[in-house]
Amino acid sequence: MTNAFDQALQKATGGYAVDTLIVTKNEDGEPEVSMFVLDADNQLLKVSYDPEGGIIFKIDQLDDLLFSRHLLELIAKMRVLADHKWKELQRHWVDDKATWEGFEHLLDTPNIQ
Repeated sequence: MTNAFDQALQKATGGYAVDTLIVTKNEDGEPEVSMFVLDADNQLLKVSYDPEGGIIFKIDQLDDLLFSRHLLELIAKMRVLADHKWKELQRHWVDDKATWEGFEHLLDTPNIQ
């Protein structure tokens, strides 16, 4: 990858690495387990793993996505790791308040340069 491509990719991911499971806050301030991936045409998408076992693809463009076998296997493999992350996060769910508390130490930090 070129330096310009790497810089654009870092900007698009907010400094998070590609193909690495991360824990962040979503728009509502709740925990989110996800990863950024590139399809076979180098289009960036975000794969989010919900606590019930679902996999959500978040795409900004309307182009067709081209998934390699390797990428699909990686996405499936990360489901297992995401389940472990969600188990850690569930300890911070407060039932009587119906909110998340004290999970911030589990958040991943972007590498912004």
